[in-house]
Amino acid sequence: MDFFPYAEARQFQREIYEKVYDALRRGAAALINAPTGLGKTSAVLAAAVKYMLETGVRVHYAVRTRAELEPPVRELAKIRQLGADFSYIVIKSRQDMCCYPQLRKLSYLEFLAECSLLKSLGRCAYYPPGDVDAPLKNVATYVKLLCASKTCPYEYAKRRLDEAEVVISTYYYILGREEAQTKGKVVIIDEAHALFDAVVHLHSIKIGEGELRQAYREARKYGYVEEAAKIYAIYTYVKKAEGNVDLGDLAGLVADLQLDDAIREITKKKMEGLLNPYTPLLLVKELRDALKNRWRHHAQVEYVEGLKTLALYPLDPTSIVREKLRGAHSVVYISGTLPIGLFAEALALSNYEELDVPFNKYIPRENYLSIVDVGVTTKYAERGEEMYLKIAKRLATCINASPRGVLAVFPSYEVMKGVKKYLKISIPHWYEDGGEVSLADIPEKFFIGAVARGRYTEGVEYTRDGANLLSTVVIVGVPYPEPSPYLERRVELLKPRLGARAWEAVYMYQAVVSIRQAVGRLFRKPEDRGVLVFLDRRYAEPELWTNLADLLTGSLVVQDVEEAIWAVEKFNASTATAR
Repeated sequence: MDFFPYAEARQFQREIYEKVYDALRRGAAALINAPTGLGKTSAVLAAAVKYMLETGVRVHYAVRTRAELEPPVRELAKIRQLGADFSYIVIKSRQDMCCYPQLRKLSYLEFLAECSLLKSLGRCAYYPPGDVDAPLKNVATYVKLLCASKTCPYEYAKRRLDEAEVVISTYYYILGREEAQTKGKVVIIDEAHALFDAVVHLHSIKIGEGELRQAYREARKYGYVEEAAKIYAIYTYVKKAEGNVDLGDLAGLVADLQLDDAIREITKKKMEGLLNPYTPLLLVKELRDALKNRWRHHAQVEYVEGLKTLALYPLDPTSIVREKLRGAHSVVYISGTLPIGLFAEALALSNYEELDVPFNKYIPRENYLSIVDVGVTTKYAERGEEMYLKIAKRLATCINASPRGVLAVFPSYEVMKGVKKYLKISIPHWYEDGGEVSLADIPEKFFIGAVARGRYTEGVEYTRDGANLLSTVVIVGVPYPEPSPYLERRVELLKPRLGARAWEAVYMYQAVVSIRQAVGRLFRKPEDRGVLVFLDRRYAEPELWTNLADLLTGSLVVQDVEEAIWAVEKFNASTATAR
């Protein structure tokens, strides 16, 4: 494989490389689902760079979070070491790339105002950026070298964003509120399973009653009386509102709100007074602009730290994704937990290549034991103290039988709290609603109670010195997201296109991704071994079984996990021998 940065390819890497390269030549999308640790990033980048060097079609590789920038940057640096010559930039948020450590501690909007002030006064030592060479090794070194050259890393990268042959960025520069420059490019979306949630986050607006009150006071203080009166009307509306908000009422309050002059003049006067020029009128402007754009929203008043907050969420993230990526030469979606069928249907993809590496093809069957316990369920209508007690007893059995760490993933905080009060644990343990886990100091045997889509189930590496600290993952119930007016409206919006499958596109999709994310904490490479326990009878029913066949096929189906304890003990004994 041209420009593949390793002497030998791992299992499935060649297939990924060829599938992506063929899709790029056809101008088609590619959907790649393969377990973590297989080496998707290097295979996809090698194929994209080869195609770029042959055709001149530029490449934009987007990751969900700034922490996920490191792998593609590392792999791209290795590809360049093979002699591939092309221009590149790495870009994340302006604040993350700032050369002034003290400014990185400010809130983001305050930082933006302070950054603007320093540049306007000519006091930023790194602006304007110079025309320098920034060697590629890793993200931290890239930023440090640019700072050492007295060049703002963000401005340096932003100015080259449209001309660089390879761009590596966070999602914002493809899927954010600004106009995306994707036309004619190869776009690679990493962690594609999280794409829809990420778009909802990027296009949501939240403004608290405290910020509205401050915006009103500033507008009045600086002489913008008419604007102040309209902002006060929004403030009083939010103070009185509960739950869902009528978009028509909200749009009426902001429709004729003119803020551009006020923001410019207030910012200028603050700068003249050597004050931080940030004004919360910027948030009010974001709210106004969001309500005027063509995407449909759901609005609600929620509580944040005891204060009412007006939240505006996009109702159809799939339409935003399609709009942002329209005109791209090809889009490559890669993930370790991507339900390809549900994903393609949600995006209405027709012309695409796919490669789906099932869990049971990557992890040898002898390396895992899976158990489905049909004696319990977290189905809402059947929740209660008796059911929580049953689940707690089964969890205790799993903990006692496990030689190392146990990760239990609950569908919600409510279920976790319900089970927690019946679960007596003598080993070191942590829960999602408690203190942080320090994996560096964690003992050999421990228990972690996590919530689906929480901080302990996505992106956490339960490893030390290359060895996995977990030996058991327990999925308590089915982690469907809790029903809400917002999610129900998303389902209704998809029904004209997807019919009965609309519910699956919203609820089943998130459940399947959450389950696979949890399983991925235990199995990071083919050599890992462990026990998977699914505590809910719905895993034995066709709907879930079909979507999780590669995980569930061959499972022991029991009325109580205690019935399978002999199999667990036998499996753990063989694991100890193997270790």
